[in-house]
Amino acid sequence: MGIKCILLYKLPKGVLPTKSDAERIIAVLTEQLCCVQEGSRGQGAGEKQLEALINIYKQTQAPDLSAVASPVSLADVWAFRLAREAPNKTFLLLRQPGQQGELRVTEAEASIRTFLERRLDYRQRAQLVIQSYSWSMGDKHSDVTVKLLQVSQQAQTPKVLAVEVTYHPAVDLAAGRAVLAELAAHIADLAGPEGPGQPGSLVLLSPDYSRFNADELAATYGPSHSVVAYNELLTEGLGAR
Repeated sequence: MGIKCILLYKLPKGVLPTKSDAERIIAVLTEQLCCVQEGSRGQGAGEKQLEALINIYKQTQAPDLSAVASPVSLADVWAFRLAREAPNKTFLLLRQPGQQGELRVTEAEASIRTFLERRLDYRQRAQLVIQSYSWSMGDKHSDVTVKLLQVSQQAQTPKVLAVEVTYHPAVDLAAGRAVLAELAAHIADLAGPEGPGQPGSLVLLSPDYSRFNADELAATYGPSHSVVAYNELLTEGLGAR
């Protein structure tokens, strides 16, 4: 599986990414980094794939997406399905009551979604989708996979863009962090704003894995770490909207 990091495409508050923003990032990946589309010899965007489906269940009504940027009590749940990493599982993201309540990622069977859908006390519900285009950096046998992530709600126009970088030889976060940081910095430099004062830059997200499950989260990177990383992406990305 490897370890991964995510770079958020940062825009001013209230500004949504455009098609040209996505095209500029794709151009950087394919032309400057020489990334090759996975499963093909071409360099285009390829076919969009589902990375994650997130259902948000809250007991209190929220006025917009920015207000559901993170769960607020044990009764409020985010249910993640990682379509490529663990398609037959559901991962629940929970926060214990209180301002400094413990955050938890719990693995459950996929059927838990049916139970959550039947609960009538969830007055506010939303569904978010993370989709991706994938490339291998350098050639199709590369150790690095780069993805352009698009976050949308109910098949609408993408609200968030990001770049995900996976370094496959490493499985331990501490051991591979330096390599990931170097790759991320290089991509961020190449995909920076088009000119001085222009919006749009890639910012490396740094999720605090130690906040989850009271140090129970293993050092070996797994699906639970991806849930934490995607939570950070949604919190930072949607919170800016």
